[in-house]
Amino acid sequence: MNQDNVREFIHVFNELQKVIASKLGEDADTNFGSLLYAAKEKQDKVIITYKRKLDIYRQFRNILIHSTINEHESIANPSQALIEEMKEVTEKIKHPKVVSDLFLEKVISFNQKDKLKDVLETIKENQISQFPVFHENKLVGLISENGITNFLAHSITDDLISISGTTVKDILDNDNEKNSYEIIPENKSIFDIESIYSKKIEEGIVAYFLLIAKTDNVTSPSDLTGIITPWDMPEIIENK
Repeated sequence: MNQDNVREFIHVFNELQKVIASKLGEDADTNFGSLLYAAKEKQDKVIITYKRKLDIYRQFRNILIHSTINEHESIANPSQALIEEMKEVTEKIKHPKVVSDLFLEKVISFNQKDKLKDVLETIKENQISQFPVFHENKLVGLISENGITNFLAHSITDDLISISGTTVKDILDNDNEKNSYEIIPENKSIFDIESIYSKKIEEGIVAYFLLIAKTDNVTSPSDLTGIITPWDMPEIIENK
């Protein structure tokens, strides 16, 4: 049996335990099971995500330590693949990906006084349909294809449509999703993003948008550095 693998597994496990303890603000020698309990109590989404694997590592470690054939031979032998997986999990817990790793991009926004025709041209050119709206150094809402569709449907019914005369404010006033967003910092964990969307789905809310910003006090388009939509969930899950 390859005792080198056993020694490496124990070493990597101990490093994992130190990383988890540090992340939770616990003593480095805290029992591993107690650390997992603390993670649940503190709602650490990163550690909770890997709880099933962490339990497996803990159980395997206990077998290696407490069950041996003799003083020179363990009852089980960890594979190199398992050791490498544990190293990867350790790194992900130590340095979880944040939104700035995946979603920073130029944000196209509009002013309330801008024209609908400009919005439609932007949608055609960029294939996006969510735009923050500003008025007098203030973020006043988000227009989406839902608001545009509602406005056009209402205008056609009342025979009032005039694309050239329609402003972004007109659209915003008809968009029932104009406040379906929240501002998040660039260092927000993707695990937190997944949690936000999971809660919204439980509430029956599908269209919800996250505006990535340099500051909590967004006063201009330059403060925004990205937008996350529900359709980004596959990428979020893939990068956990």
